[in-house]
Order: sequence, then C-alpha cells, then structure tokens
Amino acid sequence: MSILNRFKKKTEAPEKASVATRLAEKDAAAAKKTVKKAASNKEKTTQKKSITSVSKLATSTLLAPVVSEKTAKLSDEGVVSFFVAPGANRVAVRQAFRELYKITPVKVNIINVRGKAVRFGRVQGKRNNMKKAHIFLPKGTRVDIFEGV
Repeated sequence: MSILNRFKKKTEAPEKASVATRLAEKDAAAAKKTVKKAASNKEKTTQKKSITSVSKLATSTLLAPVVSEKTAKLSDEGVVSFFVAPGANRVAVRQAFRELYKITPVKVNIINVRGKAVRFGRVQGKRNNMKKAHIFLPKGTRVDIFEGV
C-alpha cells in the first residue's frame, strides 16, 4: 500500500501547485482592484471631507437656535443664542459658529440650565438639563436665525 500512496502523492502534487498558482493569481488581481478602489475612494473622500467634516463638527456642537422673545430682542443688539452640546466649551462654540456662518464672534458666554422638577399628577419627573451659548457678533454683522420660523 505504501507504494500506491507514493504514486498518488506525485500525481496530486502538480494539481496542488496549479491550485496554489491560481489562488496567487486571484490574490494579485484582487490586490489590483483594491488599489484602484482605494485610489478612487481617496479622490472621493478628499472632495467630501471639505463639505462634511465642517458641518459634522459644527452641527454636533451647535444643536439648535433658542427661539424666544428674549432671544429675538437680543438678536437686535447683535447677540445670537444657541442650544449647545453638553460637553462643548467656549472655544468649540466659537470655532463651530465661525465654520457655519463665516463670522468670528467677539465674545461667547455659556450658560448651564438645570432642568425643572415637574409633576404629572402623582408622578414626579425632571426636565432635561440644557446648555446654552450667547454669541456676541461684531458690530455691523447680522445672522438671521429666525427666518422661516
């Protein structure tokens, strides 16, 4: 039996080599395709980064404008109010506002607003905590946040 096994191994060896070469050829072709895809993706991402990276940072920091009578009066004086992400600081708010509106603020004030305790019958609850930012604009500049409200 050992003699027959030796003959079988010799006949199988060339088949394995051909399978190995086929796999190597497939891997080489796949590598070429991935290189081409990577090159085309780099071109696409470089174009998209300039558009999306700015808006993601800015929109994750500045959540929404504060719409009230008080903020409407303040906007006449050149102060704009926004709800801000809880982890945002003055520097992040200033950069986000500059990226969104192309205006450098003169001053930024940040206010932490505690949520009120509320009751619905017997059920007690609490409103969410918020963080607001008052952004002071340079004289002569104006940002219309209340358009379409």
